[in-house]
Amino acid sequence: MSGMHFERMAAEYADARPPYPPSLYELLKAAGVIGAGTRVLEVGAGSGLATRELVRSGSDVVAVEPGRGLAGLLRRDVPGAAVLLARLEDAELSPGSFDSVVAATSMHWIDLSTALPKLHTALRAEGWLAVWRHRFGDERAYTEFRRRVQRIVAARPPGASERRTDDRPTVDELAAGGWFEPVRSEQWRWSIELDSERVRRLFRTFSDWNDAEVEAVGRAADDLGGVVTEHYQSVLHLLRRASGSPPVVPGRVTVCGPG
Repeated sequence: MSGMHFERMAAEYADARPPYPPSLYELLKAAGVIGAGTRVLEVGAGSGLATRELVRSGSDVVAVEPGRGLAGLLRRDVPGAAVLLARLEDAELSPGSFDSVVAATSMHWIDLSTALPKLHTALRAEGWLAVWRHRFGDERAYTEFRRRVQRIVAARPPGASERRTDDRPTVDELAAGGWFEPVRSEQWRWSIELDSERVRRLFRTFSDWNDAEVEAVGRAADDLGGVVTEHYQSVLHLLRRASGSPPVVPGRVTVCGPG
C-alpha cells in the first residue's frame, strides 16, 4: 500500500522532500564509501534525491527502485546512474560486484532478514554499508508549528497514531546476524524554512498522513504567518562487511515496519 503511495506521489516526492546535508556526502567521500572509481549500489533510490549526489561524486551507481514511475523519473533526471527496476529482495546481484551499498530513507521498508545476507554477498571484501535518513523534528528546538503537528496526530482515532519509524533501522538491527560490523554513527542538526504550500507538499508525501490532515497542517502554517522554520536531524550509520559468511541466528534480525 505504501509503495503505491510513493508511486502516486512520484513527481511531488521529487520536489517536496528536503535534501541531505552536504557534510554527509563529504564524510562518505572522505571514508571512501563514494567517489571516483567506487561502484555503489543504492537501495530504494526513489526519485533520485541522493542518487544525484552519488553520481556527482564520480561513483559508478546502480540504483535499485521497485516503483515504475519513480524508476522512470530516475532514468530521466539522473542519466548517469544505471537503474534496476526491482525490489532489493528480488534483485539479481552478482557476488562481490560492489564496493559500497547505500540507502537513503529507504532501508526501513526492506526485509532485513533477506537483505543483510544478500548485501553481504554482493559486496567486495570489507565493503561499506551506509544507511541514512531524516528525522523530522528536533526535541531541542520544539516550535509552535511542531505543537500544531502533534495536535493533528493526537486527534487521530485510537490505533491510528503516528508511527515513528524515522529512527529505523537502528545500527543494532543493521549489525544483527553478524553480516556487518558497525564503524560509526553520525548525526546532523539543521533547519529549513518552508512556506505553507511547501508544507502541504511535504506532508502529502508522508504515507501515514491523509488529505484532511495535510490541509490542517497547511492551515497551521498559514496561521503562523505563512512561513515556518522546521528543525530536522539527519542520521547516518556506517558499517563494514564482515569477513566470511556468518550464520543467520533465528530471531536476531528485526524486520522494520513501514513509515
